[in-house]
Formats: sequence, C-alpha cells, structure tokens
Amino acid sequence: MGETGGDARPAIAPDGRRIAFSVEERGRSRMYVMNADGSAVRVFPESLQPQGAPAWSPDGRSIAVAASMNGALRLVKVSVDAQTFAPLVTEFAADPVWSPDGSSIVYSGPDVGTTFPIREVSADGSTRSQPNIVLSRGARRLAFLPGQEELVVLRGEINHKDFWTIDLASGRERRLTNFGPDFIPGDFDVSPDGREIVFDREQDNSDIVLIER
Repeated sequence: MGETGGDARPAIAPDGRRIAFSVEERGRSRMYVMNADGSAVRVFPESLQPQGAPAWSPDGRSIAVAASMNGALRLVKVSVDAQTFAPLVTEFAADPVWSPDGSSIVYSGPDVGTTFPIREVSADGSTRSQPNIVLSRGARRLAFLPGQEELVVLRGEINHKDFWTIDLASGRERRLTNFGPDFIPGDFDVSPDGREIVFDREQDNSDIVLIER
C-alpha cells in the first residue's frame, strides 16, 4: 500500500545540532536521535517501528514519523526529550512533513489505484479541513517552501512528472517545470531560501540535478 521502508534518509534538526534516522535491525525498525558529532545517541523503544523518513518540527522538540502499529502505518508524533510517542491519526499515513509554523503536519494517505490523497492534521491531533490534492504513485515526497503554506510536489503520470507548487489555503497550483518525455524526478529537497530544488533523476545511471525556481 505504501512506498516506505526500514532504512530511510536521515533528518537534520532545524538547528543543525541533532540527526534522527531509522535503521532495520533483526527484521525490526528502530529510530535513533544523536548529536551531529555522533555523541549522545538515543534509541527509541522497540514498540515504535518507524517506516520511512522522520520529520522534525520547526522548534526541534518533536518528530513526526510513519510507524507500524497493529500491522498498519500510522502517523506518530514523538517527543524527543521525553522519548514518548502517540498516534495522531487512525488511518494509513506516510511521508510526513511539518508546516513551517509547526501548527500542522501534511502526509500522504493510502493508495487508491494508481493515486493517493494528501492529508493534513493539526500538531495536537485535532482535525483540520482536508486539502483536495491527489497525486500519482511514485510521487510521495512532499516539501514546504520556507515560511509559506505552499507545498512542492511532483505531479503527472507514473512515467512522467513535473514539479508543481500547491497553496494549501487557496488550492492554487503553479507548474514549475516542463520536463520532456520519460524524465522522472526522484527524491528531492528545497534549498533553505526556497529558490532552488535539488533532485535525483530516475534512470539507468542516476543524475543529481539542480533547478532554480
């Protein structure tokens, strides 16, 4: 149903001082947090089984991560200092990303055929009006533009996608790129100033590409 795995890209805290990452050990996923220099390693309880990349809150106090609970992926909010965690939603959830102001978390919902919806929940777990965003499989990576309520997403068919921005408040969409046929961007990130996107290109020999918005 999802596209997550045990090992995932590490997540650097907003202040750059800590790193969160997940590792598969003996068939079970564990989440770790450590200082950037490798010291003060913390391992979270085995009952938290992360799937995919963790996401730091803007204040660096919490982490959102998709985790396996009772055989299904759920969105979990983890307190870094207290090393406690609690589910935020009861539905399938993956690939979380915090809004720049820390008030909400956006995540991808379950696959429906070749598509999946984008959902949003408040940081305290209360419900919010849901954005009407549907993306195609292979495009689960989400990123906010710094300081804005605009998401950067990959939109298009399975074998061809372009970068778009979507304003969560207004629903306004804006196309950023016009790639040729069979050009498939992979994982990506947005620069801290929001002016550039760095991404992998999926092909036999992968390339790392940078574009300016």
